[in-house]
Amino acid sequence: MEQPAIQFEEGKECPVQIAGTGGGLSFSPSGDMLFMANVENISQDQISAWEGKWRTKLFVESEFPAIPLFAIGSESWILEAPCNPTEQEKETPGYCEALFAKESYEMGAILVEASTHIIKKITRIELDEMFIERMVMSWNPFRGSGDKYTKSFDQSTFNIKVAEVFKMKSTKEMWVGSW
Repeated sequence: MEQPAIQFEEGKECPVQIAGTGGGLSFSPSGDMLFMANVENISQDQISAWEGKWRTKLFVESEFPAIPLFAIGSESWILEAPCNPTEQEKETPGYCEALFAKESYEMGAILVEASTHIIKKITRIELDEMFIERMVMSWNPFRGSGDKYTKSFDQSTFNIKVAEVFKMKSTKEMWVGSW
């Protein structure tokens, strides 16, 4: 029996359970990107910014997958989206190749009020080809099972590493020091 497609609609409850607050990325088997942000006390300015200009950067630490950063509307609102390529590959095999093979790059972006789980805004964001290329190249060694030449992180280790990164630098510091 085929599963019904998940539908996102502004003003309705988000059909996907989101753990914690902040941003998270997911990918379809065809390489479509979805960014979901679970934000507390969303202001009208943030809702307006969600429809505005977005900028992207990657924060790179040695021996760790790059962390996508999104400046939404301006550099005063930056959300990070740590993503474990090893776990993504288990959930959606081949997503990197499918993403990289696209002719143009865009991402669905959904803004959810954390306390009510209501979707406040949905938009599509065009992404720069160089951002996608660098992200995929950064994540490639961390996908699949690790061996003596490549590294991978189970979800627990990944979470510990992400927490260490965020203890060392604030999101703003990560943005300023990224490309």
